[in-house]
Amino acid sequence: MRISTRIPSSDARHRANRSAAPARDRADSSASSPATRSAGFTLLELSIVLLILAIAASFVIPRLRSADSAALTSGAARLATTARYLYEEAAFRRRPMRLNLDLDKHAYWVTVLNDDPDDPQFVPDDSLLTRPTALPASVAFVDVVLPALGVVRDGLVFAQFFPEGYADPLVVHLTNARHEFATLALEPLTGRTRVADTYVDFDPRRVANARDAGADDGSRAQGRGSLVPRSGARPGGDAQ
Repeated sequence: MRISTRIPSSDARHRANRSAAPARDRADSSASSPATRSAGFTLLELSIVLLILAIAASFVIPRLRSADSAALTSGAARLATTARYLYEEAAFRRRPMRLNLDLDKHAYWVTVLNDDPDDPQFVPDDSLLTRPTALPASVAFVDVVLPALGVVRDGLVFAQFFPEGYADPLVVHLTNARHEFATLALEPLTGRTRVADTYVDFDPRRVANARDAGADDGSRAQGRGSLVPRSGARPGGDAQ
C-alpha cells in the first residue's frame, strides 16, 4: 500500500508562515541596532559638533586679535622701563647716557659717554639691560617728539640722560598692525614715565619748555607740569 506524501495546502501555508517569522524578527532586530540608529542622528550630531566649534572659536579669535594689542602694550612697557633705568643709571654712574631710537628699523639701544678725556664720545653700553632691542614684530614707531627737533617720523634720534638728575623730554608714539596706538612720555626732572593706550598729541613747544625748565634748577616746578598734551589728534590729522 502506498503512503501519500502530499500535505494539504492549508498546512503548508501555516508551516511557511512559522518559518518566516524568525527571519522577520531578525530583520526587525537589525533595523533597530545601534549601527542603523546612528544613521538617523547624523544631522543632529553634526549640528552639535558645529555648535562646539563655534563656541571654541568665540574664545580663540578674540585672543588672536588681542595678540597685537598685547605686543603693543609690552613694547611700550619695555621702552618705558629702559628710559626709567637710564635716568637712574646716569646719576649712579655720573656719566651722560643716551637712548637711541631707530625709527626706520624700529629698534633702540643705549650708549654712554666714555671716560677718555682726549676723545669723548658715546659708545654702546655693555650692560645686559641696555642691549639693542627690537620692537615686537607687529609694533612700529609712529613718531618721536624731542625739544630740539620737534616731531620726527624717520631716521635716528636720541634722548640724553644727564648725571645731574634730569633728561631730555621725550614723547614716543607706537602703533601695531591693528592701528592701535600707545604713547610714552618721559618727565625730564623726575624720570617718571607715563604710558597711555592711545595717541596723545603733545605740543613740541611745551616739550621744549620742559627741557629749558630742566636746565634751570629754579624752574623745577614748571618743568614737572610742562608736558601737557594737546587735544588728542591722530598722525596726519588736525587736533580736535
